[in-house]
Amino acid sequence: MTDHTSSLPRKTHRGVLVLVVCATMWSLNGPLIKLLGQLDGGLSGLTIACYRSLISGIIFTPLALRRLATLRRVSVAWSAGSVMVFTLMTSSFVIATTMTQAANAIILQYTAPLWVFLLSALLLKERPGRVEGLVLLVTMAGVGVIFTGRAASGTAGLVVALGAGLGYGSLIVVLRGLRAVNPTAVTWMNCLGSGLLLAAAVALWDSFALTSAQFGLVVLLSVVQFAIPYVMFSWALQHVEAHRASLIVLLEVVLNPVLTFLVVGERVPRATLLGGPLILAGVIGWMLLTWRRERRDRGGCA
Repeated sequence: MTDHTSSLPRKTHRGVLVLVVCATMWSLNGPLIKLLGQLDGGLSGLTIACYRSLISGIIFTPLALRRLATLRRVSVAWSAGSVMVFTLMTSSFVIATTMTQAANAIILQYTAPLWVFLLSALLLKERPGRVEGLVLLVTMAGVGVIFTGRAASGTAGLVVALGAGLGYGSLIVVLRGLRAVNPTAVTWMNCLGSGLLLAAAVALWDSFALTSAQFGLVVLLSVVQFAIPYVMFSWALQHVEAHRASLIVLLEVVLNPVLTFLVVGERVPRATLLGGPLILAGVIGWMLLTWRRERRDRGGCA
């Protein structure tokens, strides 16, 4: 008994350390996507997103095989919707990173709470309370500040980045309907399904051609930046509470532009330095509200 309880803090500390490593590895998407957009003539965001999802889906196949039966617990509509919004999220983020500063792409992807509030009101008829409304306003203010300083990066890339936030927020809502499905099976389904959808788009409007250097970076992006940290994240969640884990991996928002600056010399726009903290405040507020609501609901059930 004593040995078991004394081992818990060590596992928790390891879990926190693993989450920090995860955030760091996820943050590599900024510099890697930028490099792929420049190396040997550059790859388009569409092609990068396609390969990233396809390779990740292939990697997750052996991990998901024994869990695929859990997909039968939900309707095909939920699964199809998950693949669609996941595709919107990942492709918009990659494309936005090739169009605007990496800091803009990552911070605007985290406007997910804004879309969760709006979609919940539209689809679930859930109206945000006063505190939630304040979180919503803070997030919108941050978006407004970033768009006010759009001259440095152009409006198009910012709009596409907001599409990533819409996809992320939609995925959060859709995943509520997939709670009965094993998370690894959901990840496999989303990655492979997204890769196949994007492959059709690449076949129509782009090219699959890669140089050997581009192929190496694409594999690095798929394996090191996505697949491995996802497995690590799943392990860490067994030892660290979900709400704490969510706050820790927000390090990605800071590390992404820092690593992009160190690798390719891209500076963060002044408007993003002002608006970004507002969006982060909204995200953290949303996480804390969600955690408090879940605790209240569990207490009510008890």
